[in-house]
Amino acid sequence: MQEQVALLLELRQVDDRLREMRGRLESRAADLQRGEKEAGAVREALAQERSRLAQSESRHREGDREVEYCRASVAKFETQLLGVKTNVEYQALLREIAASQQKAREWEEVILAMMEAEEAAQRTIARIAGELQEKEGVVAEERGRYEAELALVKDEQVRLDAQRQELVARLNPLARSKYERLTANKGDAIVPVVLGSCGGCHYNLPPQTVNEVRRNDRVIQCEGCGRILVWLG
Repeated sequence: MQEQVALLLELRQVDDRLREMRGRLESRAADLQRGEKEAGAVREALAQERSRLAQSESRHREGDREVEYCRASVAKFETQLLGVKTNVEYQALLREIAASQQKAREWEEVILAMMEAEEAAQRTIARIAGELQEKEGVVAEERGRYEAELALVKDEQVRLDAQRQELVARLNPLARSKYERLTANKGDAIVPVVLGSCGGCHYNLPPQTVNEVRRNDRVIQCEGCGRILVWLG
């Protein structure tokens, strides 16, 4: 039975190493996912700002066309003034000229406001683009670390899986069944005795149980949680 206890201890070490590797890889993956999410949010903000700028520029061009149209109308009406026959026609043309000039001024004010807004948007776009470049650089570095970690884990996992299969094959069916069941239910199937108590649930063990565990010559389970107890010295 001493061999079975030793095998269980070695199996626990292998499983602990496998769990540690998986945890490290999951942490890298979480960092990468978080970085990609942050970069995605910045990328979306940049796209929205560019879309708003494009809409403003389109409106700006429309305003430019309106101003040109108003100026052309004024020129046309002024030319027509030279040929009018009556005062009524003359006054009507003056009103058309005044209206076109007023409309042009209104559009020019709108265009000026849009130009200021566009300059501010361009500064914002430049700032967000710089932030995105920085975020994407961080993501690229994190992806490199993740891929390097993944390569290392794969190589070591192959070795540890082979070692685990060998250990499991050498365990007797009862010990193997207990270990696998406890691992599935408790996480840690094997725990040390710590100051006379179970290292898993802290159940106060009887002195006789502590002495039996100290010998490490048979599989002994905690009466409180059922975990396999070992003496690490």
